[in-house]
Amino acid sequence: MKATRLVQLVLAAILFSASPAVPHVAQAGPAAEQAKGRVDLRVHVIHATEAHSKIDPRLEKLQRYLRHLRYTGYDLLETKKLPLSARGKQTFSVAGDRKVTVELLSKDAKKARLRVKIIGRKGQKLLDTTLAVPRNGTFIVAGPKYKGGILVLPLTARY
Repeated sequence: MKATRLVQLVLAAILFSASPAVPHVAQAGPAAEQAKGRVDLRVHVIHATEAHSKIDPRLEKLQRYLRHLRYTGYDLLETKKLPLSARGKQTFSVAGDRKVTVELLSKDAKKARLRVKIIGRKGQKLLDTTLAVPRNGTFIVAGPKYKGGILVLPLTARY
């Protein structure tokens, strides 16, 4: 458990930005009003392992983040697209019979503040943290153990 927490803390300290901030462009109409407080979150569920050295080609844009981890192989298990409104939350299952809940706490022109919880298969809390994802950027959440490696969850916030 200490090693998993250490990996989480180290990765939390390495905040990556997928692209520079994009200036906000004013929009008109009802769709713009609905989207005003919304963040489109993309969560990749990746199995990081030392069992092989293949990197799933669908992870090409994330390779610069993954190379900082001590694993040699990366398999994309799934991608979740989560529209989050202010104070909205989404819960979904990931490999290893775990549940992930992501809640949008706030956002401003530079970053979105999210609360991320991971609950284990026996209902134990594996992670409960608040983090800031740069606008149109990515933040890596790592842990829990899975099939001789770990699950890695890059969170990309677009708005």
